[in-house]
Amino acid sequence: MAKKGVSTIIAVVLAIVLLVVGLVIGLFAAPYVFPEEEVPVEIEYTIGLAIAVSGGYATEGPFRRDAAILAIEHMNDMLEDAGSSVSFVYIHEDSGGTAEGAVEAIEALSAAGCKVVVGPLSSGEVSAIKSYCDDNKIVSISPSSTSPKIALPDDYIFRMCPTDIPQAKALAQLLGELGYTDVAIIGRNDDYGVGIADLFGDLFTTNYGGNVEKLMYTVDLPDYGTEVDTLSATVSTLGVAPTTAVLIIAFDDDGLNILDHARVDPTLSAVKWFGSESLKRPSFIPPEASTEVGDFLVAAELTGFFASPAKGPVTISFENAYKTRWGKDPTPYSYFAYDAAWVACLSALTAATDDGEVVAEVLPEVCENYLGASGYKKLNENGDVAGADYTVWKVVLEAGEYQFKDIGIWSFTTEELTFY
Repeated sequence: MAKKGVSTIIAVVLAIVLLVVGLVIGLFAAPYVFPEEEVPVEIEYTIGLAIAVSGGYATEGPFRRDAAILAIEHMNDMLEDAGSSVSFVYIHEDSGGTAEGAVEAIEALSAAGCKVVVGPLSSGEVSAIKSYCDDNKIVSISPSSTSPKIALPDDYIFRMCPTDIPQAKALAQLLGELGYTDVAIIGRNDDYGVGIADLFGDLFTTNYGGNVEKLMYTVDLPDYGTEVDTLSATVSTLGVAPTTAVLIIAFDDDGLNILDHARVDPTLSAVKWFGSESLKRPSFIPPEASTEVGDFLVAAELTGFFASPAKGPVTISFENAYKTRWGKDPTPYSYFAYDAAWVACLSALTAATDDGEVVAEVLPEVCENYLGASGYKKLNENGDVAGADYTVWKVVLEAGEYQFKDIGIWSFTTEELTFY
C-alpha cells in the first residue's frame, strides 16, 4: 500500500517534470515574436505668410517672403537631422500691401487652417486685420509694422521690431544736434506716416526749440507733383538755409514719384533731406531707381536710421545662407522676416500645436530666449520688441556704386548718438 502511494507520488512528480521540460523545450523551439516597433506619428504644422509681393512691395516684398521661407526650410532641416517626426509647411498669400488685401489674405489663410501667420508687413495692413485675428485667435507676427497706434496688450498681434518711438527720438536728436531749426515734413497720411510725423514734431519742437511744418499726402495717388509744389513753397517760406531740412516719410511708389519731382525743383535741391527707415530699400537707389534720383539723394545727403543689431555669428550666418539660397543679398527687413518665421516655428514646437490661442501664450517666452539675425527679440507688454540700437545711414556714391552707408549709431539704452 505504501509502495503504491510512493509510486503514485513519483508518477505525479515525473509528470510535472516532463510537463515543465516540455514547456521549456517548446519555448525555445517555437519562433520568438519580437514586439512591433512603434512608428512615429508624422506631425505637420502650417505657417501662413501674409506678405505683400506686389503693389508698393513689388520690389521689397519678395526679399522678406524669401527670408521667411528660408527660416522654415532651416527649421525643417534641423528637425530632420534630429530624427523628429515634426515638420512645417507654409502657405503664402500676397496682401498687395493694402488694408483690403491684408484682410483678404488673412481670411484666405484662416480658411486654409492657418492659425499662426508671419505678416503682414505694414502698420496699415496690421491695423486692418487686428480685429479679425483677435476674434478668430490667429497669431500675426509682423516683421516690419512699427506704428505706436497699434501697440496694445493682450491681443494676437506681435511685432519683431520696435515701434517708431525710438526712431522719432533719434531723428529729432540728430537734426537738433546738427543745428537744424526748421523742418518741412512730407509724409504718408496713414498710421505709419502720421505716427512718425507727430512724434518727431513733438520731440523736435519741445526738446530742440525747432519749427516743423507737415504736409501729409493721400496714399496711392497716381502723381504727387502738386504735393511737391506745396512742399517747395513751404521750404521757401521757412527759408532756404543750412538750418532748413526736409523729412520724407514714404514707401516705394509714392516716395520715388515725390523724389523724381523734387530733384528738378531748385528750392528742394538746395536743402538737405532726411528719411524714415522705410526709405532704406534697394528700390530707392540705382540700379532699381533711376540714376537721376540716385544723384539727387547723394547731393541731398539723404540720411536716416534703421534698427540694426551688431553683426554677430547669427547675423552673418543668415546673410551667407540667404545669398546661397536666393542668389542675392538680404534687404534690411529681411532679417526681421527671417526671425518672425523662426519665432513662429519655435512657438509651435514649444506649444506642441499650431493652434493660435496656445501659441500666443508661449510666444513671449520663446522671444525672451531668442537671439536672431535681427537681434534680441524680448517683447514688451504690448507684444512688440522692447528696443534696439539704430544705425545712422546715408546715401553715398562710392566706387561707382550707390549705397546706404552706415555712418553712426544711436544707442537705445543711453540715447547717445555716435558717428563712426
